[in-house]
Amino acid sequence: MDRETRLRDGRTLHVAHAQPADAADIVAYVERASGESDYLTFGVGEFGITADDEAKFIAGLEGGRFDFMLAGRVDGQIVSTCTLMRPKRPRVRHIGEFGISVARSHWGLGVGRAMCLAMLDVARQVGVTKVNLQVREDNATAIRLYERVGFRREGVATRASRIEGRYFANVIMGACLD
Repeated sequence: MDRETRLRDGRTLHVAHAQPADAADIVAYVERASGESDYLTFGVGEFGITADDEAKFIAGLEGGRFDFMLAGRVDGQIVSTCTLMRPKRPRVRHIGEFGISVARSHWGLGVGRAMCLAMLDVARQVGVTKVNLQVREDNATAIRLYERVGFRREGVATRASRIEGRYFANVIMGACLD
């Protein structure tokens, strides 16, 4: 899966399946992104995954035939990653759980939309018929994006995260692909 999208600033986003060779760049990106937003499930220094661990994880995805990770690059630098993970049990195997992050330097340029659309295309190709995600209730920009690409609100998970003693709820969203 290779896809190119022209961004609002005229540069090109290249989206492809992450490869084990990308692991060090991905870990560096995630460490950087974790300090740019409180909307992630971890903060600075909390990712806890080494480049070797990440390479093993990516290799275990077997080229995206079941679960997958996409990496978005602009000018050769990773600016976004997304994953879709599926349960192994047959009755729920049609469902994928989606997660994404975008570097703050690339917010508002169309990266999130392009990554979501690429993820949905790959999900369809691997047999996913329902994609779920959770997004913090106060992340209005992300919620609008998800709604624009086909996700619908399905519920709320209270006390889904706690940052500096303050609890946040998550909006549970889903997109049916068939």
